[in-house]
Amino acid sequence: MGIWDDLYNVAASVAKLDLLMAHQSEVEGQAGRMVITEVEYLAVQCRSIFDYLQRIIKAIWSKVRYKEDGSSPKKTLPNSFGDMVIGGDNKPRTAAEIEERFMIPQALAFVYARHAPFFANLRTMRDAIVHKGSPTPVIFTTQKGAYIESTLWPFSAMTTWRSDEFEPNSLVPLKPALGAMIYLTLLAAEELIHTYSLIVELGHPLCPNHALFLRASSGKALADLLADADKRYVPPPSDEQLATVLVREGAPKAEP
Repeated sequence: MGIWDDLYNVAASVAKLDLLMAHQSEVEGQAGRMVITEVEYLAVQCRSIFDYLQRIIKAIWSKVRYKEDGSSPKKTLPNSFGDMVIGGDNKPRTAAEIEERFMIPQALAFVYARHAPFFANLRTMRDAIVHKGSPTPVIFTTQKGAYIESTLWPFSAMTTWRSDEFEPNSLVPLKPALGAMIYLTLLAAEELIHTYSLIVELGHPLCPNHALFLRASSGKALADLLADADKRYVPPPSDEQLATVLVREGAPKAEP
């Protein structure tokens, strides 16, 4: 329910950005500051989704039993996604380090490590917002929407912009960066749960062919943003490595 609620809030926040840009002339020069508050909120919500995801995986992992002797895993996974993928040196752990430390299957450790760099950037951004450890980024509001500098971290590490989107002084639209932030958060959840389902025998479906749909008045704004992010997303080279690891562990290769 926590993830459900976060998704509704993320959708509402994305829709508010569109509403704000459409009425920026009515807020007397405060549009940039209002956009910043929504960016901050989205970062906090994405960070929250990661921890809800980790708590779900922890709960399910605690119920796993090995076929050979019927024993359960010896390691209790942490509640925090950060504790899972970030080491004592404040750097993302490698797949080997995660596998050894928490005694989880190699494929699952691989996916954790695959998303650790993005999570580390998101966590740093979120902590800077909450604890005010860095200056507030500059947002430029124009008739075309909100713009940022193309080198602004961490957005510059999350997505790419088309050549026709660049404005003078290397300004680029903000929305693709926010779309990438949300997209990469949900992608991590999807890949972790999907990989988990391939390496752990979950039993017969309780509700075969059941699908859950979330409907919200602001859902279209989020759906459009994610569709754009999907077009911009470039799968990392580790895709083939993941397929190899899954096959090595006896799981079928995931369908694209």
